[in-house]
Amino acid sequence: MKMKLIILLLSISLIDSVSANVSFDFAGRFEFDYSVYDDDYTFYPGNEFDTRRFRFGLFTKFNDNFSTYFQTDFSNSLTTHKASTQAAWIRYRFNKDNELYTGKMEMPFSLESVSNSKYHYFMERSISSALTERFGTGFNYTHYGKDWNLRVGAFGDDHFSLGSSNSYGKSITSRIGKKLKAFDGNFYLGGSFQHRKPDESIKIRTLPESYTVRTRLIDTDEIAFVKSIKKVGVEALFIKDVWSIQTEYIKHQIEREFGSDLNYNGGYLILSKMFNGRRRFNYRKGEWKSAKIKNFKTWELSARYSFLDLQATELKSGYQKNLSLGVNYYISKLNRIMFNYIRAEASPNSSAVSETLNIYQVRFQFEF
Repeated sequence: MKMKLIILLLSISLIDSVSANVSFDFAGRFEFDYSVYDDDYTFYPGNEFDTRRFRFGLFTKFNDNFSTYFQTDFSNSLTTHKASTQAAWIRYRFNKDNELYTGKMEMPFSLESVSNSKYHYFMERSISSALTERFGTGFNYTHYGKDWNLRVGAFGDDHFSLGSSNSYGKSITSRIGKKLKAFDGNFYLGGSFQHRKPDESIKIRTLPESYTVRTRLIDTDEIAFVKSIKKVGVEALFIKDVWSIQTEYIKHQIEREFGSDLNYNGGYLILSKMFNGRRRFNYRKGEWKSAKIKNFKTWELSARYSFLDLQATELKSGYQKNLSLGVNYYISKLNRIMFNYIRAEASPNSSAVSETLNIYQVRFQFEF
């Protein structure tokens, strides 16, 4: 609440100090999920409903330099607390190529993490995203070139419970990407780096790319005496006409004060084809944007392989790989219906038992 009050007071002061006309842009999103589980060793309920997201956002532009954004989620789902703050930042734009952000925002690490979920191929991010923390509270500088971008941010302890975790610690996080042309299509190549000093302990865990039930196959539980964390990620995207391929690999190194250092890694590969439409990517910003579609005529077929390896030498917490198939049917530019099938294999899971989980799920996604 303190952070929300700070953002509100800063916004009021900006309105009072800026002479230009103020403009507002209000938007919202609602996502409803239904999942069916066919479990093996770990118990999952037969089926489950969940309101995944019910978000409202307000973008305020004061002039060509100052703007703010605030977003909150009222879904009260299994993964989101009611009225939780998703973003709360102030941006100062020096010019069209250079911007400075302060507040709560997505940290600049990983294409999958920084891209808005409403443009994703699948209902949920891959299991490898467990190696990234999406939100942080701090400062972020962004530079946009003609066909490349650079982001560098400093994020500190989350005193206002607005970031990823109350024990997030301090970090320096950066991401860079560039557009290339080859094979009659467009490539986007990028990399991310983070050095983080957490508060004493951390945990790495993931849901099986389905969020209607909070049951996991692999989980490190609390890892104590963590001194520092280094993360490196590489990403690549290729788009040609209606085809697209997206992939990432993340290496996660944990230095501990006692015990051996730990190394975890994960990644994914997505192959997709869109019918009666095409995907669009903002190469200058390194993010997905809305697809070009025909109402009630556009649909998309995607396949994804993902893995997460938590089998460090000293602390073995499981290895999981997922094979996912997805169909997206676009009602309009803002609304779509998503169907996902996921085959999750843990070999082994956190209990050192190998198992297979099959998931069938559907999402109704509406934006306004």
